[in-house]
Amino acid sequence: MSGLKDLKLGLFSYSYRMAFGAHDVKPRQPMNLFEHMEHVHDLGFDGIQIDLTHLTSHDPAYLKDVRSAAAERNLFVEYGSAYVTADTIVQELHVASLLGAPLMRTFMGFSRFERGTDVAEETTRAVALLRSVAPQAADLGIRIALENHCDATTPELLEVIERIDSPTVGVCVDLGNFMIHLENPVAAVRQLAPYIINTHFKDYAMKMENWGFKSYGVALGEGVIDLKAVLDVLVGEAHLDRIMLEIVSEPQASETETLALEEANVQRSYRFAREVLGIGTG
Repeated sequence: MSGLKDLKLGLFSYSYRMAFGAHDVKPRQPMNLFEHMEHVHDLGFDGIQIDLTHLTSHDPAYLKDVRSAAAERNLFVEYGSAYVTADTIVQELHVASLLGAPLMRTFMGFSRFERGTDVAEETTRAVALLRSVAPQAADLGIRIALENHCDATTPELLEVIERIDSPTVGVCVDLGNFMIHLENPVAAVRQLAPYIINTHFKDYAMKMENWGFKSYGVALGEGVIDLKAVLDVLVGEAHLDRIMLEIVSEPQASETETLALEEANVQRSYRFAREVLGIGTG
């Protein structure tokens, strides 16, 4: 695949969500963002996407310290903000700007599977809001990547992006989230290719439970997603110059086992991305 060797490889900090302790697991000694950047650099990644919950402050001095720490380690920075709301999105764009991030990922954030959710109303709200803030984002030199976040289906997301009709707003494709809607990630990425500007590149496995099926995160190459076919589209049709990994691990019986699995999955995924997929080997 042409272009693979020149790709940059990044890691979304949510890949260490359990080590950070900002989500569903609370370790006794949580990781902080500066430790995370040092670790990601030592592993060999080229950049990071910072989850908003892993920032301890929005104080400009703190954000500039984060930016400087990333620059010292030659890590590119992206910002992973929350879902789209009128109350927060402009502030989040300024956080991204202070971090030196040229890209901010967001999502619509509605609960599709709750009774009473009006999908058309939610997507129309997102279109209006993102269309209104696109000029401010452009002035800051930031592109907004709207993720498929278990809310909109691929056709719905495609319609939203086309209605916004701005080069500032594109798509972040999360390969695992497509499976929540029983969509084929390869086919979905092909549909969205003209608008893809960011990735949560991951692998998911599936298994049957008594109540139905479960999809869950695993290390790259250990799930059911055709990662080589997806990468072919991302490079050949979306023309990306960087791939952002998001490696999601399952909590285990103990804190020690949980953190060990999370670390192992990231490291195995890094090796698979470099050695098997050939990302950034030039």
